[in-house]
Amino acid sequence: MQSDPFIEPINRAIENGTEITTFAADSPNSNRTAHITSDNLAEAKFAADETVSQIGDSAEYAVLENPGQSNHALRVTALISYMEDHYPNMKLVGRQATNQDRNPAYRATASIVQANPNLGAIWIPEAGSAEGAVAAILEAKAEVLIMHADVTPATLEHIKAGNIHMALNPNQGMQGFMGFLSVFFAAHSDVFDPFNDYKVSGFNPMRIPYVDNGFAVITQENADSFDLNSYMEGRDPS
Repeated sequence: MQSDPFIEPINRAIENGTEITTFAADSPNSNRTAHITSDNLAEAKFAADETVSQIGDSAEYAVLENPGQSNHALRVTALISYMEDHYPNMKLVGRQATNQDRNPAYRATASIVQANPNLGAIWIPEAGSAEGAVAAILEAKAEVLIMHADVTPATLEHIKAGNIHMALNPNQGMQGFMGFLSVFFAAHSDVFDPFNDYKVSGFNPMRIPYVDNGFAVITQENADSFDLNSYMEGRDPS
């Protein structure tokens, strides 16, 4: 089980009258009011199926990981488990913790590629490490399918160039919007006065264990739609 350093500060904030919603990464054992995220299990399944559709079901693959963050950890462990259950001939040949850092990801990927000349694909649960991984794979001139979650301007450009196969990007707009609503109504639950015992029990009626904000698949064909600079053009910075 991953340690959760946020339980105590979240609980203390709530005891002092501040409602808390977590998004992306969670603190499930805290008293947080709501959790908004994409379905990390669905992301892992999609990534596994897409990988197999591209390189076959009897190939070698590797993963990078950020085990200290719940959603990133689940994206990796779920993919490995799904591969074992549905594609038993897929062989995991490399697994390195790179912790969202481009430089360790570069070194880890270079080492994995060198040790495994038949490596077919690599799955990365976040975009920071993907920046280092794609640099190492390009430098090695290796034919390795790269898929990752999230996106940065650098990985978006690599997707446009065809160096990264695709990225699975959580719907941040819905994540932020639902997060705002959940916090507001948690702090003002009297506006809807639900038909239950919340007034005598002290239970916040806006407690929501999980809201799925969905995710988008970013490919070379639709990458321009995820360019933040283009999106922000003409918007009032104030």
